[in-house]
Amino acid sequence: MFFQRDHFAPHKSRKFEGYYTRTQLEDGGTLAVIFCWVKHAKERGNYVHVSYTPSGTGAGPTQYLQRPPTPADTLSSRTHTLNAVPSAESVSASLSRTSRSSFSPAPLAAFKYDFFPDKIDVVTSKPAQRGGHVPFTITAPGIGHMAVTADSIEYSIIVPEKHLRVHLVLDAHTLWSPASPLAGPMGGIMRLSWLLPLNWHVRSTGSRATYAVEHGRALIASKAYGEGRAHVEKNWGGSFPRGWIWAQAFSDSAADANGGGGDPWGLNGEFGKGSSQQRRRRSQDEDTEDHSERTFCIAGGKAFPGVQAYLVGYRSQECQWDFRPPYAAALGRFSPFLRVRHDSRQGEVELRVSSWRRKLDVMIEASPDTFMDMAAPLRGGHEPGFAHESFRAKVHVRASKRRWPGGKWTVVEECVLGQVGAVQCGALEFGGSFYRKVDPSE
Repeated sequence: MFFQRDHFAPHKSRKFEGYYTRTQLEDGGTLAVIFCWVKHAKERGNYVHVSYTPSGTGAGPTQYLQRPPTPADTLSSRTHTLNAVPSAESVSASLSRTSRSSFSPAPLAAFKYDFFPDKIDVVTSKPAQRGGHVPFTITAPGIGHMAVTADSIEYSIIVPEKHLRVHLVLDAHTLWSPASPLAGPMGGIMRLSWLLPLNWHVRSTGSRATYAVEHGRALIASKAYGEGRAHVEKNWGGSFPRGWIWAQAFSDSAADANGGGGDPWGLNGEFGKGSSQQRRRRSQDEDTEDHSERTFCIAGGKAFPGVQAYLVGYRSQECQWDFRPPYAAALGRFSPFLRVRHDSRQGEVELRVSSWRRKLDVMIEASPDTFMDMAAPLRGGHEPGFAHESFRAKVHVRASKRRWPGGKWTVVEECVLGQVGAVQCGALEFGGSFYRKVDPSE
C-alpha cells in the first residue's frame, strides 16, 4: 500500500526549512511566529520571529488583565507551559467580580522581535501509525520551542531580557484536504518537490488557538490571553524566490462572509448582474444562509526565469477550490488562465485565476503604511527586510463556475474576508523585487 509523506515534518536533505503560524485574535489582532533555518549559511543561518500587531481599533485583546497579576496568571519559566492560566470563560467571570478601578495595565502594545540564534535543534519521532503525522520539536535555545504532535502544535517563547513570554496552543485543525490528511496546496506537483527551488505546505487552514502573552516589566507588564484562529504553514527548498506575494484571510461572521463591499473590480455586465442576483437571493433566504467559515490563501511569484507560478486555495461550504500550475502559471506573457497585478506602493494585489470550469477573482487591499519588515531565507542566510507584511488587509473574493468550457460564467458566491466588524485583519506580503517602497516625492 502506498503511503503519503508528511511534508509538514522536517526535510533533512533540503537547504532551508521554515515554519510560519499566523494567529488572528478575537478582536482582529495578529500574533505571528516563525522558526526557520538555512543550512551552511554564511550569516544569520537561524531565524525566529515573534510579533503582535493590534487590531485597527488600537484597543488590544479583549481579555487583557484588569487586576494585579497572581501566580495563576503567570507563565512558568520552569515548565514553559500555561497549565495554570484560566480559560477565557473564567477570565470573563473573574473580570465581572473585580473592580475596574483596581490595577489596570495598558492593553497589549505592538511588538516585533527578530532573533538570529546561533543554533536551532530539531528532533523528530515516529508517527503513531504508518502514514500519519510525524511528531517533532524545534528548539531555539534561549528563545523557545515549537512542539508538533498529530493533533496539536505548541509554541513557547520565553526571552527574559526582552520581558517577553508567549504561549500558543493550536488544535482542532482544518486540513487542506479532509479526504487526504497529508495533502497540501501543491497536490500532485509534490512528487517533484525535490526538483523545485521552493515548496509550500499548509498544515491547517484554520486551527483553534489558545494564547497567552506577557510583555513588559514586572507590574507594568501587559498580559493577555484568549482564543483565536490560526493558519499554519511551512516552506522548504533551496531559497525564497527573487520576488513573491503571499496572502491569507479568514471570514468573520456570516454577514461579512456573504458579501457587500460593492464591486471592487469595477466590472459591469454579467458580473454585476450575478452579484446583485446573489445578494437578492441571500436577503430572501436568510433562514437558510450559509454560516460556515471561509478561508483564502495564496503564495507565488517568480518560480524560474521568465516563469511565474502560484498556488491558490479558497475554502467555503460551497467551494473547496485549488488552483495550481499549469493553470496558475505564466510563461512570459503567455498566461491564458492567470492574470496577476500587484502594486506594493498601493498595497494592492488583483488576481484572476481559472480552470476550464472554475474561476476566482480576488482583490486584496492593505494600506501601505501598515507593512512591517521581516527576514527571508536566501541561499547565504536570512536577509533582514527582504519581506514586507501587513496584517491589515481586506480580501474580496468572487467565485464563478460554468458547465462547459466556453460557457457562461455564473457567480457562485461573493465574500469579504479579512475583516472583523469594521477592522481589516487579513494578511498580505510582498517579497523581494515585488516590494517597492513608497516614494514620498511622488
